[in-house]
Amino acid sequence: MSAPTVDVIVVNYNTRERTLECLRSVVDQQIPGVGLIVVDNGSTDGSAEAFAAAHPEAQVIDAGENLGFARGVNRAVEASTAEYVLLLNPDATVFPGSLEALIDFAQEHPEHGLYGGRTVREDGSLDPSSCWGAPTPWSLLCFATGLSTVFKRSALFDPESLGRWQRDTVREVPVITGCLLLVPRAQWDAIGGMDERFFLYGEDAEFSARARAHGLRPVIVPSAVIQHDVGGSTSSTGRKMAMVMAGKATYVNLVWPRVLALAGILLLQAGAAVRGLLEWVTRAKRRTWRDVFYHRRAWRRGYPAAERTLFGRTPPPAAPPAPRPLTVQAEPAFRTEKANPYNGSLYRALQRRGVRVSDLSYWRMLAHRTDVVHLHWPDLSFLSGRRRSIHVARLVLFYSALRLARPRGTLLVWTVHNVSSHEERSTPAIRGAAERLLLGNIDGIIGLTEQGVEAARDAYPRLRDVPAAVTPHGHYRDEYTFGMPRSAARAALGIPPERPVIAAVGQIRSYKNIPHLIRVFRDMPGDAVLLVAGSASPAALADELREAAGADPRVVLDLRFLPDEEIPVVLAAADVVVLPYSRIQNSGSAILAASADRPVLVPDQGGMRELRDQLGTAWVRLYAGELTTADLSEALSWATEEGRPASADLSALDWDAIAAQTLTAYDEFRRRSRRGRTPISRPQVAAEGARG
Repeated sequence: MSAPTVDVIVVNYNTRERTLECLRSVVDQQIPGVGLIVVDNGSTDGSAEAFAAAHPEAQVIDAGENLGFARGVNRAVEASTAEYVLLLNPDATVFPGSLEALIDFAQEHPEHGLYGGRTVREDGSLDPSSCWGAPTPWSLLCFATGLSTVFKRSALFDPESLGRWQRDTVREVPVITGCLLLVPRAQWDAIGGMDERFFLYGEDAEFSARARAHGLRPVIVPSAVIQHDVGGSTSSTGRKMAMVMAGKATYVNLVWPRVLALAGILLLQAGAAVRGLLEWVTRAKRRTWRDVFYHRRAWRRGYPAAERTLFGRTPPPAAPPAPRPLTVQAEPAFRTEKANPYNGSLYRALQRRGVRVSDLSYWRMLAHRTDVVHLHWPDLSFLSGRRRSIHVARLVLFYSALRLARPRGTLLVWTVHNVSSHEERSTPAIRGAAERLLLGNIDGIIGLTEQGVEAARDAYPRLRDVPAAVTPHGHYRDEYTFGMPRSAARAALGIPPERPVIAAVGQIRSYKNIPHLIRVFRDMPGDAVLLVAGSASPAALADELREAAGADPRVVLDLRFLPDEEIPVVLAAADVVVLPYSRIQNSGSAILAASADRPVLVPDQGGMRELRDQLGTAWVRLYAGELTTADLSEALSWATEEGRPASADLSALDWDAIAAQTLTAYDEFRRRSRRGRTPISRPQVAAEGARG
């Protein structure tokens, strides 16, 4: 892997000597591809001239005035042409090997997008300021009541400190601070850079929040270490704390819903009052918090108003705010992706297009504006488990929260994976109530095939008046490590390399009809092997499978949950994957087989014809009626014949294209909603949809 180009960005204000030390700690390491960009914010100590003289290789930008941190950083990034930008505080010293460790980790793990390190004090002890937890209503309540001070570094009562974690392990965090922050330039541009309404403090927390909304996962790399003189570029303690409070006030105003933001400002003021009172009672010489509370009008409105009151200057006009991202709560979004990557792949593709996605939360529906609530398997979501009271409670809570969210324009969308549930859950009365509630509240349905939409409307006539869209089921090629040679896979599984192999892979349920497959296979002559791999539920089904297999040595049963690393091995060993469903609308297992470049035999039901049209007859074969020995024999001959392409063309199942189609569907559902809500203009949705 070639070394990428990286520009180290330092923003300076009247800290000439300390900043020279910082620059020297970078330059002396002579790291290939690493450059320097220094922004001097109108210093009066000769900083700009000193930097240019000491480091002619650096790009020095003399801003001529104090732009603050966010604007200074943005000015430097505009001047950068490197693949990565690395923000570094002027009061930091970089330890040897740290920048290389940070860059190497970023290249090996691009999914994180934001990378920070470990900061230590001059004596080598931990300085925790390289990262923080995000401000929450609970963390500000703990601040207001003094709990975060009494129980300092407590994971419960001081959550923003992230507890007593020493920053000595790789860990995803909510906020990486600007003292050491590496970002790929492409991600920086996608996030939108630092918000220039901030002057100093808080901008990195808001930047991290937007990064997480874009699907990134900020991470700490402990082998990247700097010495950090915290607050080395800030004057008095009281002044610094007032700026910190202004930054927090700006953060909650920008990130939290309005009602919560107002409560957050009150909690910040209460926390300052409690600490100021404590200073007065103890007759402390320092007046930090008394001054902060006394001057609360200067900071409680946040920036840019605070810039006028704290610094006596009028900030330059801020760029117009970006359009509010579309917010989606999905049930499920990411919580089930270990069992089935479908939802995670879809919603990460939406996140790449700027959509904020989270798993469904009734509280979040009430506290935050939600544009779309997207259901996938309502029976599984609301009616799983044995306790009927829980089923009723889930339905009541969900539809009550939905009703309260409706005035803010929340849509309810259902992707109809299956027209009817594979398993009957709860009682007939509760199932009937759940169906009536669902059909009475749906704003749009999504089918994975055209036939799926028609089948849903035939099964539920009330959906005839509901707008619908079709988005295909995406592929799994990026979710697993495919490519193991067939011979190696068979050796790993103990299967002779020369024998034909028929496989059925994935979770085994009654509707998948695997016992029938085993019986049909046993009637087929020859030396082929039938490999059945996956956990069976209920337990009686596993017994039925063993009984069907009998003592036939050609049938190999592996009836356990397959970890992700084993699924490609089983598929690599197969000549053909057979899925003899008794009833089916769509099949993720068939797409999984094609993603592994394995031909698949499926019944001529549901959307299987459309899947054959998408992937081609070289990869999908249909049979009519119930599976027979002839169907199985012909499929094995078809799968092993010459001339099949080495790899299936999955372009029709590309996740980014599916995400664009999903966004277009959301916009169409809003426009045509039966509830008569006014459509909200979403130019980013339309634009992305056009590109898709």
